[in-house]
Amino acid sequence: MIGVKTSVNVQGIEKFSDIEKQLNLLAKWKLVVQFNEDNTEANGVKVELIAMWLEYGSEGFNVHYPARPFWRSAIDSNIQRIMNRFKFNANQVAQGKMQARQCFEDIGKQVVEYIRKSILQGAFAPLSESTLLARALKGSGTKPLIDTRTMLNSLEYVVKEI
Repeated sequence: MIGVKTSVNVQGIEKFSDIEKQLNLLAKWKLVVQFNEDNTEANGVKVELIAMWLEYGSEGFNVHYPARPFWRSAIDSNIQRIMNRFKFNANQVAQGKMQARQCFEDIGKQVVEYIRKSILQGAFAPLSESTLLARALKGSGTKPLIDTRTMLNSLEYVVKEI
């Protein structure tokens, strides 16, 4: 009689099942980079609204200042890095070396940092004389987009289900 001895590695099946679950989560979640919805400036105006006005300026809204595209410039100049990071992280998930949430959180931190850097280091249209005078009176600096730092500190990322 010829016999064949077989065994099933249950741990391998469980590992594959975990990886499959994590890969499915990559397709069910999305990363949202935003300004905290609850944050407002001292005058009560939501930070996300002010950020939109600053991003598009008089090009898109009825405001008296030029666009200072900190968001678009941050994303446009780093889109290939962001995409490469996602590919790398997704591969890590496929190998069981990273969880789906970690994949998104890693990219979220990266994108928030790109936008913060754009706000802090961007070359924007200079502030008007009246804005410079108002800032001097309250002891603020002369850098566009940075007055109270509320907008800068309101940047966040959220992983949401699609």
